[in-house]
Amino acid sequence: CNFGIPFPVLCCLLVVQIAAQDREGQRFCERLTAECVRQQPTVGTNDDTVGIYNEHCRRSNRNWRNITRCELVRASCILTMVRCDNPTCKNVADSLRS
Repeated sequence: CNFGIPFPVLCCLLVVQIAAQDREGQRFCERLTAECVRQQPTVGTNDDTVGIYNEHCRRSNRNWRNITRCELVRASCILTMVRCDNPTCKNVADSLRS
């Protein structure tokens, strides 16, 4: 397909679009995490999902540090919205360090 746009220009436009989506995804995740933290006094820092997730990760990694509900929300958001990656134990830990 030739749309009359030179290939380097098309590549540049794609990179700009991807970068913009990345920033939008980061902002969305920041808002989602902030909302989670605001609700912590009412909802708490842990729930069944986080408990099961922590148990699963501890089985595969003895050095696993338990994470909170909001940390899992943040990591899941970053992994799915920004990095397009799976929420494995390793990916979650890596996303929380960055």
